[in-house]
Amino acid sequence: MNSLGPSRRSWSTLTQDQPATLANDKTSVGCEVRPSNRSRQPKAQSAIFPSRKLPLRHLPLFVFSLATFAYFFIIYLHFGGPRSRADKIRKPVPKATPIQEAHRRNLGLVHVVQTRFMQHQPDLLQLGQARLELFETFCLPSMESQTNKNFLWIIRTDPDLHPSLLGKLVSFLKNNQNYILLGSNYNPEGFGREESDSFGQFLRAHSNSPEMSAKVLSGNITLIKDAFEKSNEGAVLLETRLDADDGLHRDFVKTVQYEARHLTAEGTGLWRIWCINYNMEWHPLNPFPASSESNSTHPEGYLVMYSDPNICVTPGLTFGYGSGAGRSSIGARLRHDQITRKITPCTADSKNVTAKASSKTITVGCFSRLSKLSPGAIRSRTTTSAGMDNVITGNESLDQNSKLKSIEKHHNKGLLEKFNKQYSAQNKLWTGLKILFMVSRDQAKTARSFIVGNMQQIAEDNLKGQCTPGHSCKNGTQSVLKSVSSF
Repeated sequence: MNSLGPSRRSWSTLTQDQPATLANDKTSVGCEVRPSNRSRQPKAQSAIFPSRKLPLRHLPLFVFSLATFAYFFIIYLHFGGPRSRADKIRKPVPKATPIQEAHRRNLGLVHVVQTRFMQHQPDLLQLGQARLELFETFCLPSMESQTNKNFLWIIRTDPDLHPSLLGKLVSFLKNNQNYILLGSNYNPEGFGREESDSFGQFLRAHSNSPEMSAKVLSGNITLIKDAFEKSNEGAVLLETRLDADDGLHRDFVKTVQYEARHLTAEGTGLWRIWCINYNMEWHPLNPFPASSESNSTHPEGYLVMYSDPNICVTPGLTFGYGSGAGRSSIGARLRHDQITRKITPCTADSKNVTAKASSKTITVGCFSRLSKLSPGAIRSRTTTSAGMDNVITGNESLDQNSKLKSIEKHHNKGLLEKFNKQYSAQNKLWTGLKILFMVSRDQAKTARSFIVGNMQQIAEDNLKGQCTPGHSCKNGTQSVLKSVSSF
C-alpha cells in the first residue's frame, strides 16, 4: 500500500533523484509553471537604494554602540596606542620627592631599638648579675613578644665585660639574628643620618678611639649594615631607647611604626618624638603609702601604674626622622625630662589639652604620647638604678621622700585612694603584665629574691659605678647609695 508521504528512502536519496528546484522541472507537478504577473512588473525603486529610513527604535542601540567604540578607542590610545597619541592624552608625571624615591627603591622604614648594658662597668659583678636578672625578667620577654618583628635591637656592653656576665647575656640573645650585641662603649645617635657618619664610625668601640672597631658578640651584623645604608639613603628612621631593666608593651613597635606615617609626607627635614603616656613600675619592696603589710606576703614584688605629664620616661622614648632629617634637625640635645617643656606638642595627641586648644594641625616637628598603650612600658625600680629615682630601700627616713610615700605626707586624698585601689588589685595587674609584656610572675620572684638578698652589695657596686662616662653623677643619688650599702 502506497503512503501519502515519502517512502523509506532517506532525504538524501530523494534530493539526488529529483530536481533541485521547481523552476528547472516544469512537468514535475503535472503542469507548467508560469511566472506571476507580479514578478513581471517593473520595480519602482532601486534595490541598492531602498526608500525605507532607519526606524527610530534602532536609535538607542546605535548611540550605545558608538559610545562603546569611542570609550575603548580612548583606552587603546592611553595604554596601547602609538606613543605620539598617548603622550597627548597622558598628564605629565611630577618629579618624585626624596621619600617617594626611597619607597620606590624599597627602602621603607628602619627601626632601631638601642640598649646599654654595663658600659664602663665591666667588673661590678653584683650589680651586673642583678641587672641580668632584671633583663631576663622584664626586658627580654617584652621584646620577644613584639607583634611587629620589623626592628633591630642593638645592645652595647663594655668590650671587657666579665666573662661570667657576658656568657649569660649572649645565651639570652643568641637565637635572634636581629638582636645584635656589640662590645662597645660608644653610643652614636642618628644611625647614618649625619653627613659625617660612616658605618665604620658607627661600629667603633670607643668614642675617643675611632680606629678600634666594636666586637660583634651576637647577632647578624649584616642586618645592621643593610639598615644603616637604607637610613643613609633616605628611609624613615625610628630610634627607640630602652634601658636593660625595663620592658615595652607588646604592640609598641607596631604602634609607633604606624604613627610614623606622618614622616612620609611631602617635604624633607621632617621629624617627630614619641613618649610613653602610662607606665607601670615594679618594686621589690612595698611602695604603697597606706600599707604596713610585710613584704614577705608579696614575694614577686609590687606593681604600680601611673602617668607623669611633666616628663618623657626613658623606656620607649622614640625619635623619628623623615627623608633629609637627622638628630641635628631637632636642635639642642635634650634630656628626657626637658622634652615636654622644650618641644611643641602634636595636635594629633587627643590627650594633650594644649594641643587640642590649638587651631593648627601639627603632626611633625612635635612630640606626642602613645596614649593607646596603657601601660606602654614597665620600669623596674631597684638599687640597680643609676639615678635611684622613686626607689624604695626599706629605710623609712630614705623612703619618705619617694613619689608614692610622699602622697600620704601631703594629704592628697584623691591620689591616696587611687593607689590604695591598685594595692588591692595586684593580682589583676600581674595578669595584665603577663598578657601585655609576657612577664612571668615566677621569674619576678627569682629576680626579687636576688635583689633583696644582695641589696647592700648591689648598692655598693652601683656607688662605684657612679660618675663613670654615661652614668649619673648626682650627690643625692650617691648619698642614698652610701646609706643603703651600710645597712
